[in-house]
Amino acid sequence: MRSGVAWIVGVRPLLLREPLVFSYGLTCSNCGWQTVCGRDDAIARLRLIGQLRREPDPDEDLVEALLVEAAPRMTCPLCKEKKLSARPTQDDAADDWQAAVLCEICREPIDPERVEAIPSTKRCAACQGKTEAGQHSEIEPDYCPNCGSLVEIRVSRGSGITRYRRVCTGDPPCRL
Repeated sequence: MRSGVAWIVGVRPLLLREPLVFSYGLTCSNCGWQTVCGRDDAIARLRLIGQLRREPDPDEDLVEALLVEAAPRMTCPLCKEKKLSARPTQDDAADDWQAAVLCEICREPIDPERVEAIPSTKRCAACQGKTEAGQHSEIEPDYCPNCGSLVEIRVSRGSGITRYRRVCTGDPPCRL
């Protein structure tokens, strides 16, 4: 087999299609900041703004559609403006997408040696060690359905049968 073409003597070459890799570029129109998102990174970014909260393993087509639609509501890490756009990347080098595997917890790049040794890894060595030691919580945070900010559970000051209440941490906080 040579470069995606099956060669059998006396038979016409058959082109084999390689599976497409999920890869979208996020760009800030204000300051020019750019990054490339894989499927897991896109899901994490969508969850930060309150999307895909109840979907444990969303379909790739849904992630693509939501990322393009929700990118203008995402905040640029440099200029803090909500002016991002998402487009599919046109990457010819098939090995480059593995060069930037990010940890699902701390969002830092995972060492290439670790990715080479354990190709299915989703966490860096430090976060994996903390998870195995029981220091990381496996509970997903709750997000405000109105603005996408984190929701905290606080002790209620009033009387009644409920002791706790949910509070939006957005600025200004939403009424839940």
